[in-house]
Amino acid sequence: MLVRALVVIAAGVMALGFLGPEAALLVSFLTVLTYVLLWLRTRYAGLLFTDERSRDGSVHREGPHDPPRGPEPRRPPDDD
Repeated sequence: MLVRALVVIAAGVMALGFLGPEAALLVSFLTVLTYVLLWLRTRYAGLLFTDERSRDGSVHREGPHDPPRGPEPRRPPDDD
């Protein structure tokens, strides 16, 4: 948390020096908003975008879950 606060302060000071006080407030606000949105994504993204969890936290799966596969590799041309 301390590191994130230091990053927000540093971004605000740099924007203040280069662009002015209004831009410094905007940059600081957007930096804080980014941290909040990233925190919300890590906390709630699994519940919002998948149907594997029920309200009590248990996991419901139907059958084995295979990892996604890439495309088939190219085969060399046949020498006929």
